[in-house]
Amino acid sequence: MVNVEVIEEANDEIVQCARHLLEHALPSADRDDRFSDSWVEEMRDPNSSFVAAITKAPNGHPVGLVTGSRGRDGMQLDGLVSDNEWWPSRDVFSALLDALGPHLEPEPSIELWGKPAQPWHDEVATELGYEHLRALHQLRCSLPVQAESVATRAFDPATDTESLRLLNNRAFLGHPDQGALTEATFASRLAEPWNRPDGIRIYEVDGEMLGFCWTKIHAEHGLGEIFAIGLDPSVHGQGLGVPMTASGLEWLATQGLAIGMLYVEADNIPAIRTYERLGFSVSRTDRAWRNESS
Repeated sequence: MVNVEVIEEANDEIVQCARHLLEHALPSADRDDRFSDSWVEEMRDPNSSFVAAITKAPNGHPVGLVTGSRGRDGMQLDGLVSDNEWWPSRDVFSALLDALGPHLEPEPSIELWGKPAQPWHDEVATELGYEHLRALHQLRCSLPVQAESVATRAFDPATDTESLRLLNNRAFLGHPDQGALTEATFASRLAEPWNRPDGIRIYEVDGEMLGFCWTKIHAEHGLGEIFAIGLDPSVHGQGLGVPMTASGLEWLATQGLAIGMLYVEADNIPAIRTYERLGFSVSRTDRAWRNESS
């Protein structure tokens, strides 16, 4: 029988378990912005991680952890499970979610993520009544890339903030994460400690902002991410996707990074084809399932 302990506030035990699982459940090549030392540090903040379930093996070492944190639309669950000699990974994952169930009932929407997705993630999610929501490919490439870029300039927070927000919302109309950003939400993203104004590359024609490539450096793993790339609908079809992406990758390479990465919806075939032309290939696939309360 899989024994599970539910903890409803961040504490040192969660931090220790998360750090142990980071070392034993996830290959270093799969560590990135979510499962990383910064993910562990989030658990020291009771406001960022408010419910968790831990499974420990008979030897006392943690073999599974699911943490829940509130987002814009409900709760997001992230979990890590390590291979062990006592229980199959799917049984550990199922037990963790079963134990959390009573603590999640007030939430109107629960989003469950498998990162990277395994077949048993889908099996357990389906058994518990979750419906598949989306799949994200993480793509990686070597830097520098051999592709022509367009001229860009650095973002200026003093003069560009509102123009960039409006352009972003036009470019990402209907997107679940990046679309319809309010002034407050956009300001919070600009205030993230990783954000650098010169890492947001602005494309403009005759003084009109028509595109941007927003980069993010994961110094911990030596990765340079294309966090978001957007073009005004008025310039769609002009072949700017590759050179705009190349501009961001070019800037990341100047920062001494050798690997570029980005996330793309798995069903966005045109974007994937664009990124493949730059040398990107799929490194991993994450999947999400949703359970809406009736």
